[in-house]
Amino acid sequence: MEIRIDRDKCVSGGVCAMFAPQVFDQDDEGVGVVDNAAPAAALAAAVRSVVWRCPGHAISVHDREPAPGPHR
Repeated sequence: MEIRIDRDKCVSGGVCAMFAPQVFDQDDEGVGVVDNAAPAAALAAAVRSVVWRCPGHAISVHDREPAPGPHR
């Protein structure tokens, strides 16, 4: 899971840090930041719920493709 925050869209509402503090925080300007770039799988639901709660629609989640295995 790759989590991104578009700083230009962030409205500094703090929803991300409120609902998933294990993953998100806010910088000195109040803009959301990803504090845990590799959250445990148990936090995936919380992260995804923050995506739709974000008032600025600034957060996106991208599933990482598994590395291709050796060809036989």
